[in-house]
Amino acid sequence: MSLNFHSLIPEIQKRIKDEFIRETKTETPELLALPYPYVVPGKGIREALYYWDTFFINIGLIKMKMIDYARHNVENLIFLARKLDFVPASNHKNIATNFQPPLLPWMVRDIYRATGDKEWLRRMLPDVVKEYQYWTAKPHTTPTGLFRYYTDDKTKSETESTDNDTQLIRFNEPQNFNPVDLNALLYRNALIIYDLQVEAEGQGDNNLIKKSQQIEKLIDMCWNDKKEFYFDNDFINKKSSDHKTIAGFMPLFAEMINSDRAGVLVNQIGQFLGDGGICVAAKENNHNGSWHFPLSYAPYTYFTVKGLCDYEFMEDAADIGSNWLSMVYDIYEKTGEMWEWYNVDNKSEKLPNNIPNNPVLGGTAGTYIALLNTLGLE
Repeated sequence: MSLNFHSLIPEIQKRIKDEFIRETKTETPELLALPYPYVVPGKGIREALYYWDTFFINIGLIKMKMIDYARHNVENLIFLARKLDFVPASNHKNIATNFQPPLLPWMVRDIYRATGDKEWLRRMLPDVVKEYQYWTAKPHTTPTGLFRYYTDDKTKSETESTDNDTQLIRFNEPQNFNPVDLNALLYRNALIIYDLQVEAEGQGDNNLIKKSQQIEKLIDMCWNDKKEFYFDNDFINKKSSDHKTIAGFMPLFAEMINSDRAGVLVNQIGQFLGDGGICVAAKENNHNGSWHFPLSYAPYTYFTVKGLCDYEFMEDAADIGSNWLSMVYDIYEKTGEMWEWYNVDNKSEKLPNNIPNNPVLGGTAGTYIALLNTLGLE
């Protein structure tokens, strides 16, 4: 079975080189200029550099030994950060003032691990630190000590979380919540940055360790003892969100909870499963928009399977990962495309309730390749 999975990789590599590399040396009416070539997630409206997608694209590029493309993607993001004072969602002007969850430390770490280039790491680190400071300062701070998505425009707060669907239910008022996935990322980001500082300079900033310890302690306010799951914390109304989403498994990916809590959390995973893998929301959240059962989104599939592996829930990880890989493989064979969303109930790219879907290669292909590695199918 794994040989069939691997048969797509040469085609993915060729398609990226032939179809998904772009250059924008000078500014256009739609796009901000960038100094290096970059990999776009898809065609049409997806023909730009996207922060969130780039993390998953880069995982695939690095595994395929396309290191220069991955490095240029990161250098372009940092170019934008230096130009705009933050890492934007994209160089597409329509969303260049928006933000997305912070994955820059992971990307810089991945490039450094692949190249061992300490001089490059030293050049990138100040920008990584600056981004972390942005996410852990006003207006992202809250009275709880945890952090939130926030901009002056409430609708842009939704875009920060990548959940900018018109029928979004996860955050009815995004600025009023401590999202469990954002805080899990910020916990781990602090530790990654500290380790990178040690690699580059021989010592790290102890304030980063203190910040990670603070988040580790406070993440308990997102835990619901009765439902045995992590929920986004509505700190205004002092209660948990009503919506059980795959973001609740992000503490596994961040490796921030003990094995006992992890075992209790993993007991809930069956509520998210369909024949094609894991969905972005539990079956009880079966509504009309995206981010609801039975829809599956590659990035959170990767986060969850990787977290399961890190805590040695290998049987669950193998079942979820192989079911998702099989679905993506079969649909690619039928349609010639990978897709942004999948229906895990009928293992199809056709979504219920006329929800739109887009063919993409970047992030979904990156997840596909990453899972082969994570599950030991190389």
